[in-house]
Amino acid sequence: MHEALPESISADHSMNQSPAGIESGRRVYADLLKAQNEAHKRVYVLSSHSHYLMENIFNTAFWRTHGGVLPGWIIGTAGAVRYKLPDEHAGATIAETNVYGFLLATVKPDGEIAFQFQQVNESDVPKKDAKRSAQGFVHWCFDQNSQAK
Repeated sequence: MHEALPESISADHSMNQSPAGIESGRRVYADLLKAQNEAHKRVYVLSSHSHYLMENIFNTAFWRTHGGVLPGWIIGTAGAVRYKLPDEHAGATIAETNVYGFLLATVKPDGEIAFQFQQVNESDVPKKDAKRSAQGFVHWCFDQNSQAK
């Protein structure tokens, strides 16, 4: 999904932005909890709207007291301006800003999916590709493209 479901650690930049978003998002979350807990399905909730990296985004007081915590990631690290992390993000097991990269998903034989962040550094950009962009643009992206400085 794009925006995180409501009541995540990233609530200030998620489906919490409107009453309709909160209502429909909570309904979806409840359906996913039911699929996990009653139908014994593996559930993983991925979003990208917030431009940082965070794992365990639903480990909030709200979800701990309203049914349970689903595994969830925000992976908004593909090149957009990077955001400051939410002030309260202690429930996250990973919380980073000012990084670029992607989430690698590995499906295990039992069907469980393991996720691992693969960081992309400026030195990973091939020189020929960096030269094709505007002068200094690749360096600027890694060095300056942030609201979290």
